[in-house]
Amino acid sequence: MDSEYKTKRVIVIDDAPVVREVIAKNLHKIGFEEDNVFQASDGLEGINMLRAEQVDLIISDWNMPNMDGLELLKTIKGYPELASIPFIMITSESEKEKVDEAFKAGVNQYIFKPFKPDYFSEKIQQTLGKNLYGAKQVMVVDDSPVIRRIVEKQLKMLGFGGFNFLGAGNGVLALSLLEEKKVDLIITDLHMPDMNGIEFVREVRINEKTDLIPVLMITSDYNTNKMLEAYEAGVDEFMQKPFKVVALEEKIKTLLN
Repeated sequence: MDSEYKTKRVIVIDDAPVVREVIAKNLHKIGFEEDNVFQASDGLEGINMLRAEQVDLIISDWNMPNMDGLELLKTIKGYPELASIPFIMITSESEKEKVDEAFKAGVNQYIFKPFKPDYFSEKIQQTLGKNLYGAKQVMVVDDSPVIRRIVEKQLKMLGFGGFNFLGAGNGVLALSLLEEKKVDLIITDLHMPDMNGIEFVREVRINEKTDLIPVLMITSDYNTNKMLEAYEAGVDEFMQKPFKVVALEEKIKTLLN
């Protein structure tokens, strides 16, 4: 039981009493005190409770009467005293497309129903800033600083600490960094100046120090011939731009497990 959760206060907002009890039970298992877990049946009741109780975390269902989870999230972001409270949205596996809408509105994390205890615990760790991936280091190779910042932000959402991230603007710089740093995962663009992603991966694979590092290639160029060439060079997984944090999480879990 994690003693760091003992003083944390959380509100669970869901119109289904059974679901609220399941979530509360899972919170107790990972270390939240029973008296610090509050419950509300919809967004309106949740807002009133948040005005009365100081909490460290909000866990809310998406589909509720009176005020749904997205309306609740947007309302909370409009109150300066509530806007900084971490917010987890709960939705069904079939509604993955909604997650992107929730992130744009300011949600910190999501949980898909039905969920297993380990998955639930992982999402709580991610949301409350715990370094879920320990010392694992991710290198992001892309000539766009904007893309590197987006990937870094999404990695933090998934439980990586800021110190887990290495960025490089092209393959040449990345190879130089790989000589100095231990890396557990490489995320690379395809089209870059000086050395493109395929050329970079070939160099990674012929070096015995780096040949076993998993490589995820992110590209807007989903050309069959290019993908085949990249696979032959040693790329493990592909993801298409623009990408969603849900898809990134699935790829990272596959590659690191």
